[in-house]
Amino acid sequence: MGFFLKFLALSLLFSVSGLFAGESTEISPKILFHGGGGGAPKWATDMSSAADQLKRLGFPKEHIFKVNYPAQKNISDIVAVLEPQLKGFMGRYSSDTEFDVVGHSLGHAVSLVTMARLGLLSKVRKLIGIAGVMFGQLGEKPGLCRLTFLASRYCGDIFDLLIGTTRPLLIEDIIEKNPEEMERIQKCSLFSPDDGRLVPFDSGAFQDGINISLPNVKHLQFKSSSQVFDTMKQECFGGEL
Repeated sequence: MGFFLKFLALSLLFSVSGLFAGESTEISPKILFHGGGGGAPKWATDMSSAADQLKRLGFPKEHIFKVNYPAQKNISDIVAVLEPQLKGFMGRYSSDTEFDVVGHSLGHAVSLVTMARLGLLSKVRKLIGIAGVMFGQLGEKPGLCRLTFLASRYCGDIFDLLIGTTRPLLIEDIIEKNPEEMERIQKCSLFSPDDGRLVPFDSGAFQDGINISLPNVKHLQFKSSSQVFDTMKQECFGGEL
């Protein structure tokens, strides 16, 4: 009986310790970064449909978090807005939890820059882009960013840093300064030659990542397409979210 009581006491101790250490889970929570910019309406950037697709595939909604940031602000302002959101969500979990980050369009680059500047790259398991903009764009600036007299209101410096190049220093600097983390993080990108907005359409592709080209998918459809998320589950996650 004495041994049993000691065993029970130790079990309770570890259970209580787990509560103070944060929520313990064997799954990797998903953090969703929306795109945006150029005065894009809320419906065009909202990631609720992406969250719904993850739930359809069986991933529990309580482990999905959608960030919200003002895409018209400068990148330093965006990071400042996202810091309390990310640390609040990630703080719910134990210190050894790894997170999967999914970014649509501009959100692909914003996710990497934010995680790097907040010192959170070590917490990232997978970095996934859906119609992502990571390695710049050669086309015009989006929406109202094209109009000089409105650009300062609707477009932050991230557009200046990403548009007009396929080797943005903003991204290359992160890769260069964090070689071990960037090699460890599993990178996966889904894109379409029929995107209709991105030039090049495969801007989110990493040379050392998994890169999947899906025909007949438009830019905004990437957030809600069953085909995209079914493919993501199989190719990016090996069938297990």
